[in-house]
Amino acid sequence: MRGCTLLFKHRFATLATTCASLALGTLASPHTTLGQRLPVGDPEEAYLRVLQVSGLTYIGGSFLLRPLGADAAFRNLTDTTDHPWSSRFGAWDPPSGKANVRLVTHDPSLRAVYNSGFPENDNIGALTPGRGFTFAFKSGATLRAGPLTVTARPLVAFAQNVEFPLATVEVPGQPKYAYPWRLMDLPQRFGPDPFWTLDPGQSEVRLDLRGVSASFGTTNLWWGPGVRNGIIVSNNAAGFPHASLATHHPVDLGIGSLEAQWIWGRLQQSDWFDDSYDDPGRFVTGATVTFSPRGLGLDGLSLGVARMFYALVPDDGVGVGEYFLIFQTPEKQALVTPDNPTGDDERDQLFSAFARWVLPGSGFEAYLEWARNDHGADVRDLFLQAEHAQAYSLGFQKATLLDGDRILSFRGELTHLERPTSQLLRDTPTFYAHHLVRQGYTQKGQVVGAFVGPGGDAQFVGADLYAPWGRASIYLQRWVHDQDALIDRAVGNSDWGHWRTDVSGTAGGSLMVFLGQLDVEGRMSLTRNFNRHFVHRSDKHNFRADVSVRWRVGWRDPT
Repeated sequence: MRGCTLLFKHRFATLATTCASLALGTLASPHTTLGQRLPVGDPEEAYLRVLQVSGLTYIGGSFLLRPLGADAAFRNLTDTTDHPWSSRFGAWDPPSGKANVRLVTHDPSLRAVYNSGFPENDNIGALTPGRGFTFAFKSGATLRAGPLTVTARPLVAFAQNVEFPLATVEVPGQPKYAYPWRLMDLPQRFGPDPFWTLDPGQSEVRLDLRGVSASFGTTNLWWGPGVRNGIIVSNNAAGFPHASLATHHPVDLGIGSLEAQWIWGRLQQSDWFDDSYDDPGRFVTGATVTFSPRGLGLDGLSLGVARMFYALVPDDGVGVGEYFLIFQTPEKQALVTPDNPTGDDERDQLFSAFARWVLPGSGFEAYLEWARNDHGADVRDLFLQAEHAQAYSLGFQKATLLDGDRILSFRGELTHLERPTSQLLRDTPTFYAHHLVRQGYTQKGQVVGAFVGPGGDAQFVGADLYAPWGRASIYLQRWVHDQDALIDRAVGNSDWGHWRTDVSGTAGGSLMVFLGQLDVEGRMSLTRNFNRHFVHRSDKHNFRADVSVRWRVGWRDPT
């Protein structure tokens, strides 16, 4: 009872703070971005990327490290009048430069999601829909005082969480709502009852000095070039609490520009993991560096690497050396000691290298990301079996300018996280799962990286039409669910085979229209899940409807 009382007080205090921020913010001009960062997954982020690919306007940065700084992006847009949403962004006022302290509100938004058969969650951050209806509200405010920026953008949501058939959980000690195929904090259903979510969302405190940003918050991060899947970190789960050191904007090195970020954070367990397990917490740290060369015919090319570690917090706390894990050798041989003759690491590491090449003259971009989830024994082993514990993603986008200030974009992406054939010769880990860190690479019950999840694969194609009135989109997607789990059960068992492959096929579309101060977007999709839960011909359907309304408080019609 005492715990429930404290939780209620905490949530009430958070809501009160948010309401106060909103009330104060309406007293200030809401027309400026004022040092804000554009949340990962925001429709404006996708639009800025299309503009960069089309060559209509220059948006600084590689799009390999997000969230983007909204100030520079919108400043460029207000200087450009020949793009589809120019009237929408032309009304944004630049920062005055004279006011040292300013407070502005964020556009409030409401969202309703409906799933008819089973939950479908992909890249929606802290919003965790169940079956049935889910409702969410987001808003907040930003305070800028010199180099200090304080942003509060919380999310409040209610999920109906209607019952649906679950797979039998095979892992001893786990509740019936847990992930059925391996020990991992990835619930099938978030409990038996409707539930509320109160999450800090895209909130942070940031200090910008001499081109460097130091921050603490829960903003979602995205490293790498992917649009549908980010292998190392994405907005598939709620943002985890983290401290960060990063470049405030691309740093000009003469021969190109550099972007970097180094983080330290804490991953949180869901309420539907083994409650008998005394969770010590999980420490996470990682870094990414990107470089965009200039000249030599390589304009538009951006290269990057990223490395992430997560581990259980030791009984005596996180040691100083843990904060510098990104410098750990990639060779397992270097970790060998008399007490650890095999060089095993109690931490799990993820590494990726990626590239994106934009050719604005042809309106085309191509990108790739290659990742690995295990140390190599040594350099020779890395060369002999580079594919061991690998994952990869490939994608493209083609943007075509049309009459009437319209842009038509075609895009596609393939992501592969299934274990390679090296599993026949050596122990090969499943991406995002770990034998010691029981919860795996998850935050509040969702994978921090690619939404296709452990052992998953996906193929996606879609088209988007951007016009002065808004955006229309259609897409097709094929998603293979945890092929690693199927193969584990099929080895030596004639009752299991390829005919049990669990695959979802989805067709969907969306329409976003601008109605005065409102952005109204509706999305619909139909999914057929073949062999759900690896049961032959146990096919299930899900209809998903998703409606959101965003109120642009400070927008005015430029005409």
